[in-house]
Amino acid sequence: MSRNLVLDEFEQSLRRDPDHAAVVDRDRVVSYRELAESAGRIAAWLSCRGVGRGDLIPLVGERSVDLIAATVGVSQCGAAYVPVDAAYPAERRESMIAQCRPKAVLSAACGVDDNIGAAVDVRTILAEARDPRPGPVEIGGGDSVYVIFTSGTTGVPKGVVVEHRALARLIEWHNRRFAMGPDCRSTLMVGVGFDVSQWEIWSALTSGATIHVVDEEVRAEPAALLDFYAEHGLTHAYAPTALVHGLADAPQPSSLRLRYLFCAGEKLHPLATAHLPYKLVDYYGPTEATIYATYRVVPPHSEHEPSSIGVPVADTEAFVLDDVLDDVPPGDVGELCLAGAGLARGYLGSPRLTARRFVHSRRLGRRLYRTGDLARRLPDGTLQFVGRRDEQIKIRGYRVEPGDVEAALLKHPGVRAAAVVAEADEEAAQRLFAFLVPGDPAEAEDRLVADVRAGLRRELPDFMRPAVYRLLTELPTAASGKTDYPALRQLTTTEEPSEEDEEDEDRFDNDVERGIASVWCEVLGHRHFSADDDFAEVGGNSMLVASTVEQISARTGMKTRIRDLYEFPSVRALATELRKRATQDVPGGDGEPVHELQRDIQLPPGFAVTGNFDPDVLTRPRHILLTGATGFVGIHLLAELLATTRAHLHLPVRGSDAAHVTDRLRRVARRYQVDLDLDRISVHPADLAEPRWGVADEDYRRLTEQVDVVYHSASAVNFIQPYSYLKRDNVDGLRQVVAFAAEGRTKALILLSTISVFSWGHLFTGKTRMREDDDIDQNLPAVSTDLGYVRSKWVMEKIADLAAERGLPLMTFRLGYATCHSRTGLSADYQWWGRLVQTCTALNAIPDLRELREGLTTVDYMAQAIAAVSRRPQALGRRFNLVPSPEQAMTLKEFFHLVGRQIGQDFAVLPYRQWVSLWEHDPTAPLYPLRGMFTDDMHEGQSTIELYQNTYRWETDDLRHHLAPSGIREPEFTPDLLTRYLDRLHID
Repeated sequence: MSRNLVLDEFEQSLRRDPDHAAVVDRDRVVSYRELAESAGRIAAWLSCRGVGRGDLIPLVGERSVDLIAATVGVSQCGAAYVPVDAAYPAERRESMIAQCRPKAVLSAACGVDDNIGAAVDVRTILAEARDPRPGPVEIGGGDSVYVIFTSGTTGVPKGVVVEHRALARLIEWHNRRFAMGPDCRSTLMVGVGFDVSQWEIWSALTSGATIHVVDEEVRAEPAALLDFYAEHGLTHAYAPTALVHGLADAPQPSSLRLRYLFCAGEKLHPLATAHLPYKLVDYYGPTEATIYATYRVVPPHSEHEPSSIGVPVADTEAFVLDDVLDDVPPGDVGELCLAGAGLARGYLGSPRLTARRFVHSRRLGRRLYRTGDLARRLPDGTLQFVGRRDEQIKIRGYRVEPGDVEAALLKHPGVRAAAVVAEADEEAAQRLFAFLVPGDPAEAEDRLVADVRAGLRRELPDFMRPAVYRLLTELPTAASGKTDYPALRQLTTTEEPSEEDEEDEDRFDNDVERGIASVWCEVLGHRHFSADDDFAEVGGNSMLVASTVEQISARTGMKTRIRDLYEFPSVRALATELRKRATQDVPGGDGEPVHELQRDIQLPPGFAVTGNFDPDVLTRPRHILLTGATGFVGIHLLAELLATTRAHLHLPVRGSDAAHVTDRLRRVARRYQVDLDLDRISVHPADLAEPRWGVADEDYRRLTEQVDVVYHSASAVNFIQPYSYLKRDNVDGLRQVVAFAAEGRTKALILLSTISVFSWGHLFTGKTRMREDDDIDQNLPAVSTDLGYVRSKWVMEKIADLAAERGLPLMTFRLGYATCHSRTGLSADYQWWGRLVQTCTALNAIPDLRELREGLTTVDYMAQAIAAVSRRPQALGRRFNLVPSPEQAMTLKEFFHLVGRQIGQDFAVLPYRQWVSLWEHDPTAPLYPLRGMFTDDMHEGQSTIELYQNTYRWETDDLRHHLAPSGIREPEFTPDLLTRYLDRLHID
């Protein structure tokens, strides 16, 4: 006998109305009496063969009456059943069955392979005349009821053992919550190998409802599925999440009696449901938590609200925890961990895996299941599913959640369904592929893709925007009904149908254009661009520029520089420029004319400092505005200002809304392991280059009256983009910052510049040292041919100086290289020095560069020094070289000597050109995307890196004077610090 388990409830349904329909499968209708008799015969047959408690009986089958009877029968004899989908490949079926070591294998399907072993057809058992009732069997709540095999991320099937009490408490809760009873009709929709089918079966059988086996031919077609619901009078139905948007968009039959539509399996993106005549219920749950762990009844008008998986079911508890199982702050992303009676026993035959995933938290006093899913708790207390840890994609050093990109795609009215995957080729997994199902199949592909790209430019940063788009009539689905992402990944390696050569003849005017276009096709992976489309707008990015330029040079026979792809970003514009060069003598460098940089030294129109300023406000600021808080230096400066002042921090951050920019800040803080007091932070969606930052007038005016000090750390940092590309963010942005500092209450401006404003000026000045108060104008001849980033920073500093001449309180810090954090070893993903270290250690060779210095120091020292010195009123009007003192500043060779000693590597010192030749044509080399810094002729035949040899010695006397009272000292690159840094770069 059983004890308050699903079998007890099934028996009650039988006693209540034995002739009531239990299962309808096409034209076959089976009553509860008939189902019970069939189950009893199966149980008795198994019992006679010694099957009982603790045994595992595989059920190889498909959705059918026989499978349901076998499910009940195996349970009645005390064994646990193991559903095995007959559609699985034979090898997978055999693996699952072998792990069970069964005394018997049952088959409830037509056409199962003979090589399955001694599988006995359920129909054969039912045809035998025998006692339809097994002998009494004692079944406890702790006995296993079923084992479901999941593939996880490895693809190797692993069995999850679920106990009777875990299943019973979910079924009892669900039936009570959603009013399942004898008058209800529900679906058997899911493939038998997935645990949702166990909920479909037992929720109906324990409530006396009728199961309708969904016809195979309608399972994937929303309109046909709705007709099926209506024809059979279904009240409760399940559909995979992948079908929900299609079901909601399809015409709802007038005869529909559906009360609830349940979905699960994937993240449900917000959608309109107010027009639906039934309630949509979104379930979430891993197999290890017995089918479902949370649920949400989707509100009718929630399409513009954040997605949510709701609240826990039954007695389940849900925690969002960090790696050491501590709570993360509300709103932060952590791992979703579950507790309660719904947890599975563990993994079949895998005690180590069980111990790793099912853990005990001494702090919480709970047994937890670590789902591997990322989630956050929303302000209303509900949970939001973010993605899986193992599904995070890294694009150009940034972690990307595919679900976030899919959500943005689905906001486009012309997109009915969307899925995003990374490129399948691991060596080139730098691109996102977006698969779209258009709402209107007749819409032109190029137009839809162009519209979607335009929408994502407003919604997402460039690294989150897909590079390649493919339109499908439907997204492929797996047997579970979930989107088949492995199938989509296979499609990324499949060539699109080629357009006819004649069409290319029409699209492009000459051989140079066609040569460039052929390179774009190969690099971008698609042909959806015209002769006038911008490279960046059709999927190009900074990591593809070097390879693109190299191939264009080879394909056309015309030397092409990295800057060219930015200055002439379309096929036609670049071809025109290259053809012009072929007939004219064009200089080799790519310098900005000196007069152009000087012309950009302008204050914003109407600039005037009209208010008074009390320098003592620096010592006790109440409100600080910090730009660039999501940058490497900015996030650490934010933490330091929070720690060393009592001020409230205002952070303008680029983004569409407050939730988006706050989430972006939190992600950066987590990435760099920075703790933030969010109660003292206000984040403002803003674009610094826009007039008044694009902030609402009242909010902007209030900030101008509140803020005491402005720290300007924001800059677009890019080592290959030309000045013209960086000018908007850096130069125009600085103009708007000084306008803000002067408006309303006069505010001190703390400007974070770069030591590179001195450039390779020694080639022109003949000097060997630069003092902090030296005029940077003398280095302009070098700056004008330096990186676009350096040029923009030089112009920024000159504009700030001009504002200071008009009365704006100013303090300038020229930063060296923020190599890493001394405690964590973490560094910025975009840094070129880290790529240099990775390349040199891989080659076991360094370039023979004389006296090349980068001002290497740590980011925490920088943040501490800025915060300390900027609180001194007497430091106003000063400029500080925030670099190691001349006697401590390491050269490239000295740094690699320390690295070599630390990792036991003796680096070969090679002639520069020989060293470059080792990696310049290798797209997998870490430095390859930046090769223009090492190869392009910038001045008299030398590259940027070569020109920085014999660097100035930067004096730091003023900095040390103002730092002395704080006790802050320059860091040293100790063995421990280097170990942490190299570990973070994955260098052994």
